[in-house]
Amino acid sequence: MKKTIALVLALMLCITLFAGCGGSGGDALKGTWEGTYEDGDAAWTFDGSGKCKLTTYFLDKEPGTYTIKSDTEVDVTINGWSDAITYTYKIDGDKLTLTANDPYSPNYDLKKK
Repeated sequence: MKKTIALVLALMLCITLFAGCGGSGGDALKGTWEGTYEDGDAAWTFDGSGKCKLTTYFLDKEPGTYTIKSDTEVDVTINGWSDAITYTYKIDGDKLTLTANDPYSPNYDLKKK
């Protein structure tokens, strides 16, 4: 009986540990997304660990950081920017929309690569 209880507890511990280690850590933005914004083509790469890169006609894989605030908001800071920008994001299948929460920052319509 003691062996059975110990075996069940060990199995439950293993399942809990493996469930906590899943894939991208729940980062819905992880990956490379390509598409357009007001000034032309753009590509965003989110590494799943808080680092990103932005490519546009005047930026070439410019590094930055991001923090997912909720299921719909992310803060992004690109090295060339003076401040972080909060985006509302929406993922619909392989499409990502980034809508800036201020009127002076660009919005992006992207597709997962």
